[in-house]
Amino acid sequence: MTPLKLNFIYAYPLDGRQRRSYEEPSLPYPSIGEVKEVIEHWNTVWNEVDETHRVLKYIGELTKRTPERNLECFVFGAGLGAMSTPFLLPTRNRLGDVWNDDKFVDLVIHELLHIFLITNNDDYWAMFREKYKDEEPSCVNHVLLYAMIYNIYKELFDREPMDFRRDNLPTGYARAIAIVNEVGYKELIEEYKDFA
Repeated sequence: MTPLKLNFIYAYPLDGRQRRSYEEPSLPYPSIGEVKEVIEHWNTVWNEVDETHRVLKYIGELTKRTPERNLECFVFGAGLGAMSTPFLLPTRNRLGDVWNDDKFVDLVIHELLHIFLITNNDDYWAMFREKYKDEEPSCVNHVLLYAMIYNIYKELFDREPMDFRRDNLPTGYARAIAIVNEVGYKELIEEYKDFA
């Protein structure tokens, strides 16, 4: 099997649309050159992290899944949040600051896990949604993801993930982390593996 590779691609049409939406209210928006520089930097950072820690390989082993689609992250300047479907990543956060390298890697791992975890997992998700039916969808969608993020950071980076140290997360994310802390990340992953 060919090793998985993540490609960062300039989202030219999206970036152009976002840039135009910033022109009318005269808001700052990164130039095309700045976006391309960030992409070049991110390629270097990600390739070093993945080569050193084998993150993609580990995610595949942990989730027991191979994505059904190419691992392409479309990069643009600003204005939308990071997401997995489609895999989009702005060069700047909501405050207009460029992501630091640690946060960039954290965002990529988070969105990659979403991509891996939606692949051929209908039975697991049906069980899990029923089990946590009283929780909001953003919480339910992030419990297993945060359990796996915790595992990845402990195993590959020997530290706790960023979001586990933050106090300003959206409520669904914060509740998901609380469930991971209550139930245990290993227990949640073992439950998932029963369906894998």
